[in-house]
Amino acid sequence: MTNSKQNSKMKLLYGVLFCFMCHVEAQTPSENYPHFAVLDSGSKVHLYWKFNDTYITFEVIGQTTGWVGVGISPNGGMASADIYVGWVKNGVANVTDRHGASTNIFPPIDAEQNVKLLVGSESDGWTNIKFERTIVACSGSDDIAITTSTLRIIWALGTNDPSGNDITPADYHGGEPEKRGVKSLLILESGGANPTLPDGETYENFTMLNDAFNIPAEDTYYNCRLFEIPPLATKHHMVIIEPVIQAGNEANVHHILLYQCQYNVTLNASRLNTDTRCYASNMFSDFLECSLVIHAWAIGGGTFYYPNHVGFPLGEADSPKYVVMETHYDNPNLQSGIVDSSGLRVFYTSQLRQYDAGVLEVGHLVYPFNHLIPPNADSYLSYGECHKDCLAAGLAAQNQSDIKVFGVNFHTHLLGQALTLQHIRDGTELPYLGQDVSYDFNYQETKLLNQEVTVQSGDTIQLICDYNSKGRSNVTIAGLATTDEMCLTFVSYYPKIPTMKCVSVPWMDQIYGYFGITNYTYNRQLDLYGTLNDVTAWEPPIYAGQTVSQIVNGISWNQTTANSFSDAVRKMIRIPVCLGQVPLPGVPEYYFPRNIRTPYVPPSQCVDTTTATMATMTSMTTTTGGSTSTYIFKTTTFFISSAFALLLCYF
Repeated sequence: MTNSKQNSKMKLLYGVLFCFMCHVEAQTPSENYPHFAVLDSGSKVHLYWKFNDTYITFEVIGQTTGWVGVGISPNGGMASADIYVGWVKNGVANVTDRHGASTNIFPPIDAEQNVKLLVGSESDGWTNIKFERTIVACSGSDDIAITTSTLRIIWALGTNDPSGNDITPADYHGGEPEKRGVKSLLILESGGANPTLPDGETYENFTMLNDAFNIPAEDTYYNCRLFEIPPLATKHHMVIIEPVIQAGNEANVHHILLYQCQYNVTLNASRLNTDTRCYASNMFSDFLECSLVIHAWAIGGGTFYYPNHVGFPLGEADSPKYVVMETHYDNPNLQSGIVDSSGLRVFYTSQLRQYDAGVLEVGHLVYPFNHLIPPNADSYLSYGECHKDCLAAGLAAQNQSDIKVFGVNFHTHLLGQALTLQHIRDGTELPYLGQDVSYDFNYQETKLLNQEVTVQSGDTIQLICDYNSKGRSNVTIAGLATTDEMCLTFVSYYPKIPTMKCVSVPWMDQIYGYFGITNYTYNRQLDLYGTLNDVTAWEPPIYAGQTVSQIVNGISWNQTTANSFSDAVRKMIRIPVCLGQVPLPGVPEYYFPRNIRTPYVPPSQCVDTTTATMATMTSMTTTTGGSTSTYIFKTTTFFISSAFALLLCYF
């Protein structure tokens, strides 16, 4: 672990470095934006955006003197995508609203042009197109709504401007890899690339890294390493956590979790800065005292900034003194000789913020014997609940009546396709705490809510994970491997309470009883490396001597049988798992799931634009070359003509 100080200008320095790395020779955007992303590995396409309740503004800057395109795709390809293509020709900027056809071919122009050009310029080999559209999209149009879910943003560059008034198949990029790509992003619940830190804050930092760890030639390996937090004489706030991923190992480092060790436990100092295999039966006992998550990073995620009014407390009596860093290594090719020194860098400050933040783990307990996902199903729903009494016990311990949720980090493995975090009060489902209906396993970023949500004592939080197992031939179990599954979310909130892990699991007897198994035994110590082959059925006689794996995989699974199993598990007795920094009394040993009497129905926010029959496109005259552009706005009226029927709609 390394420890260093940062002066009060750290944010300026990091901003300069950020600009140097990400904006090399790129054209400067027309204004300062709260959100920014580089869409390609070569830093040739930059996307900036901002939004209000109704409209979103994008500014895309591409390294080309031809056209630049950006779009929202349901699957990462051009098919059925909502696409915007812009260019500057003879000093006039243009943008068109287009859509992907049924295959990845040249995108035709929309009959209805739901886009407004704001700014366009061409300078020093870069093209800048700034445009506005509505956040929602109405039925009957070719547009895709912009939601709080993960969006696949596609991009493409054209070498030349259109020969005529619009791009044609001859102008298409042709599929060259260097001229197109896709990147998953959170558009409406992103933390922002350039957060403004509080004035006057000064920072110190420490780094926790794996020490030239040789990644085993195994498909999945979890390495746990024990660290000591730098001793602090007074209270501080942890405010920034930055992933440090070794170059070249980005595909191997799947996730990094930071676990707090029990504050009142004395650990063996000789274990510090040593490695062990996580969750193994021979794992050092010291590591077992560290099971409460305080930070979660996963593949595709970036630096996490706490909101300016909250920070995670360090230096107090119950603050973490020791932590275990869990690194999930993914090595599907079983490659030998990969050495890794990835980890986390933590920035903290002595200038305390208003509130102490906490992290609450919610979902389905990761346990291979109780969490089964049938194969051959387009959709299978699993449920994991934070029992109301577990949350209430933590609130009571701090004499609090509620917490404010400001962030959600969803986590499943390869089968996960959608997650919903329900908020239930007295049988009524309130607006979701979070939802991602297009989850991307390779992009697991914390969703920072646009509005904080109050969760009261007595409320229940339930996570629903939707899996697509269509490509599997056997039942998938919960577990550590990437090909196993999980159903978890890490909820960031304030003020901090002792409750840190609030999950549930259906009763095993009822799970196996669904398949008719009435008596069974375990063939090994039950741990996270077990499988259904480790459980043998003895009754009824028809199953005697068969493993549970043989029994459940002998079923002809389809969507109907998967739905029946999901519905049955949803109603089964659940066992709560409630862990925290202090004992949490009053939590039942088991319970029946609560019924939702009044489900939440998201409001419709569609703005009807289908009445437009003709409109105007905004163009602008620019001065190309050099570093400045002078914009002269003019409006041109278009009538329906040519093979691309133009029905353009000016907002």
